[in-house]
Amino acid sequence: MSNHTRVAIASESPHTVAAGRQLAEMGGNAVDIAVGSALTATVSEALMCSLGGSAFINIKVPGRDPELIDGADMMPNIPPADLNSADKAWKTVDIPYGDGISINVGHASVAVPGMLRALELAWRRHGSLPWKEVLQPAVDLARSGTTANQTLVMWLGMAGKAVFFDQRESRETFFPDGQSPLQSGDFYKPPHLDSTLEQVARDGADALYRGDLGRAFADEISANDGYVTLEELAAYQPVVRDPIILRSHGYQLALNPPPSIGGAMAGSMVNMYDALWSGGMTEAERVSTIARIQRTMFSLRQQEGCGDWCGERAAHILQKSWLEKFFHKTFSPNTMHMSVATGDGAVVSITMSNGYGSGISIPGTGIPTNNSLGEPELNPAGYFSIPPGGRLVSNMCPTVVWDDKGTNLAMGSPGASRILLPGCAA
Repeated sequence: MSNHTRVAIASESPHTVAAGRQLAEMGGNAVDIAVGSALTATVSEALMCSLGGSAFINIKVPGRDPELIDGADMMPNIPPADLNSADKAWKTVDIPYGDGISINVGHASVAVPGMLRALELAWRRHGSLPWKEVLQPAVDLARSGTTANQTLVMWLGMAGKAVFFDQRESRETFFPDGQSPLQSGDFYKPPHLDSTLEQVARDGADALYRGDLGRAFADEISANDGYVTLEELAAYQPVVRDPIILRSHGYQLALNPPPSIGGAMAGSMVNMYDALWSGGMTEAERVSTIARIQRTMFSLRQQEGCGDWCGERAAHILQKSWLEKFFHKTFSPNTMHMSVATGDGAVVSITMSNGYGSGISIPGTGIPTNNSLGEPELNPAGYFSIPPGGRLVSNMCPTVVWDDKGTNLAMGSPGASRILLPGCAA
C-alpha cells in the first residue's frame, strides 16, 4: 500500500476513531489503522466485540482483487452424549430486545473464537507498522480506562441481570457496585484487559491460541462443562476467501461469501432493488421499497441458515428468479462495524461480534466470551448440528464497493437496529 494523505474512519466510538487517527499519524496504512482500531474497540465498544468473539475483514487494495478474511467462530468437538442433551451447562434467558429474543448463555454456549487470529492475519498480509505499535492505542485505552458508551449501557439494561450477573468476573466488570449495571458516563476499566493486550502485543495471537491466555480460556470453559479446549484454540485458523462479486449500476461489490450467509442476502437485496427500481420512483417510494426488501431478508435469515456446506444455497439466494419468494419480518443485535479508507484508494471493512454474550468472562484476562453455540439464529438446523471444526452461521457482511473511476467504498452494519455509520469512501 502506498502513502496517503487523507484518512476516513467510521465507527460508533470516538475512542475507536481516535485510535485510527493515531495510527495514521504514525504512518500506518489502511490495514494497520483498521486492525489497531478494531482491537481498541474491544475496550471502547465492550460486549459488542471482544477477543473472545468473531470477525470478518474485507480488504480492497488498489491494483489487487478484494479478499475476505473469515474469522468466524468455530464449532468445538461435542461429546456424543451431549448432542441431544437438554441438560447443558447453559441457561435459557428471554431478553426484551426488539420483539423479544430467547437465547442460551453460560460455559456451554461458548464457541472457539476467531477474531484475533483474523486481525493478525490481515496485518501479516497487508500491514506496514510493527505489530506492537498497531496494538499500542488499545493497550493505552485499556490501561487508562474510558466511559461506558450508550450501546454497552443499553445492552446491560436489557440483558445485564439475566446474562452477566451470575459469574463473579462478569459481575465485577459490569456491575461496579455489585447491584446496578454501568450507566452512561460511568468510568469503565475492564479488569486485566490491559495486561492481556500487552501479552498480545508481545506474543501475537499465539498468546490467546497457544499461550497463557489460551490456557486460562480453556481451563475456565472446559472445567465448567463447556467445550472449548486448548487443543481446539491451537488448531483454529482464519480462512482467506474470494468474496462474492456483484455488479450493479456501474459499481462492483465484494460481499462476504459462504459459509457466511450475509453476503448472499445482501447481494439478493441489491438484485431485488435492481428488479424493482424505476426511474420514476419518488423518494418515499424508494425508501418504502428498501424497507420492504429488508423485511424480506430479515425474515429469511433463519430459514436460510448456512454453514460450511451452504455454497449452493447462497447461489440460490442470489438468483434473480428467486426475488418474489418471501416478504415478512425479523431482526438481530450485538455487533460492531467499522470502515477505513485512505487517500491511496485502500479500503477496509470489518464487522465483529461477540454474539449476545455468554455471560462468562475469562478470569484474570478481561475477555468476555461469545455465546455462538447458544444462539438459535446461528444454529437453524439445531444446536450442535454443525460438525466439529465447522464455521458457525453468520449474517455479517462487511462490504467494499468500487468503480472504474477509482472510487472505493467500505461499508457495513453494526447490527440490524444500529445502522448508524454505513461506510466511508476513498
